[in-house]
Amino acid sequence: MVMRVLVLTLASLVVSGSIDTAYPWSQEGVRLFMEKAIRSLDKPLKQFYEDREVELVETASDPSLFPPRLIFEVDRLEPFPFVDLPTDRARAVRKYGEEAIEESGDLPWRLIESYNALIEAHRQSDFEAVLTHSAEIAHYVGAMYVPVNVSKDGDGEPTGQHGLRERFDSRLLEVYATKIDVDTPTAFFLDYPEDYAVSIPRRSYIWVDNLLYFDYLSRLGVKSYDRFYYEGMWLRAEPLLEQLLGGAALDTGSFWYTAWVAARRPELPKK
Repeated sequence: MVMRVLVLTLASLVVSGSIDTAYPWSQEGVRLFMEKAIRSLDKPLKQFYEDREVELVETASDPSLFPPRLIFEVDRLEPFPFVDLPTDRARAVRKYGEEAIEESGDLPWRLIESYNALIEAHRQSDFEAVLTHSAEIAHYVGAMYVPVNVSKDGDGEPTGQHGLRERFDSRLLEVYATKIDVDTPTAFFLDYPEDYAVSIPRRSYIWVDNLLYFDYLSRLGVKSYDRFYYEGMWLRAEPLLEQLLGGAALDTGSFWYTAWVAARRPELPKK
C-alpha cells in the first residue's frame, strides 16, 4: 500500500504543472524548517511564535505576498566566494546597477530590510507587523538555502538538466517529507546581521555542482523523471536536504532572536 501511494504521488507530480517559484521550498518544507526555527528559541520568544505558528507558516507559504522570482543568482554579480557583496541595497545598486540586480535577484537585501522592519515592529509593539516581517525573514532565508536558487546554472539549463529547481526543492521534498529528519538547532545572537545575511548564499552555492551531479546520476538508465529517478535522487540528496533545511531553521530563528534583542527585548503578548 505504501509503494502504491508513492507511485501515485510521483505520477501526479510528473504530470502536474509548474510549482509556483515563490516557494523557497514546497509548503511542507516551509512548515518543517519553520517549526524547527521556532523550537530553536527560548521563552518568551519561543512561546510567542508557538502560539502563532499556524498563521506564521501560512503567511510564509503564501506566494501572493512575495515577488514571483525568489532567486539570488549571486554568480552574476561576483565570483566565488562572494566576499565583496554590499550589505546595503543602495550600495548594491551603485555597484552593480538596477538592471543587474533585477536579473540576479535581491534576496539578501530583502532579508536585511525585513530584519530592520522586524526590529521596528518590536519597538512599536506592533505584533501583527512582527508576524509579517518574521514570515518574510523565513521566506527569504529559506529561498537562499535552496542551492539551485543562488546560481545562474542552478536550474540545469547549461547542462541540459532544465527543471532541477522544481525537482529538488519541491517535488522531491513533497514525496519524501515524512522521512526527513532535521535536528533542532539553537538560535544565536548575530553580531553583524547584515554581513551574515549576505554570507548565506555562499553556504548554499557550494552545493550547486553536487546537486547537478546527483541529478545526472539519478537520470541515468531511466526513461523520464519518474519514481525511479526520485528514488535515486532521494538516496543521494537526503543528507544534504536535511542539512539545508537545518541551516534555514537556524538562521531564521537567529534573525528573529537578534531582532528581538536589538529592540531591547520588549514584553511579548500572550495569546
